[in-house]
Amino acid sequence: MNEISYYEEFSKKFIRYLSSYLYGDFKVYYSCNNTLDTLVKDLELQSGITIKPENSYIPKLKVDIVFAVCENNKARLILIEAKYLPQLSLKDYSQLAGYLQVAKTIDIGLLLLVQKGNSINKLSNDFQEILRLKKLPMNWLIDLQQFNEQHNFKTGIISYIPNNGIDWVDTKEIHGISSFEELMDIIKT
Repeated sequence: MNEISYYEEFSKKFIRYLSSYLYGDFKVYYSCNNTLDTLVKDLELQSGITIKPENSYIPKLKVDIVFAVCENNKARLILIEAKYLPQLSLKDYSQLAGYLQVAKTIDIGLLLLVQKGNSINKLSNDFQEILRLKKLPMNWLIDLQQFNEQHNFKTGIISYIPNNGIDWVDTKEIHGISSFEELMDIIKT
């Protein structure tokens, strides 16, 4: 088994959890395991909303899961980088941050640990230490002076035990997303 085996199961559960915090005319769609441009096209077909503005570039990054949270013909994307491991390491988080830097137009990213085995710690010792010392950037502002552009994104870390619930790693003190309530506050802004 690998993380791909859990994409559908996790995505359906994530939508159920997220939907319990939505009100109004929000709808949530997901697409998995393809290049970002293909996933965005799929989300546009599912939702009937134009997500990618005409002539804008979406990189062909191979990503795990993208959710579109839609309301009033507008969509907000959430990129999920999934890992099927006993625990996450800093390199896993670096991959998520790198994808968000290249994607530019996605401003919410979550690192997902699909827990393999019964590890007590969800994060490796060095990753836990960096979090404890509050040295992990989770609320990013990227200034691309050569393109006269600025992009921001915010991240969080979640874990999922197959056939069980979704838990958040508390990153609130370092301005990370730490709950479905915080995620909804960001989506609604």
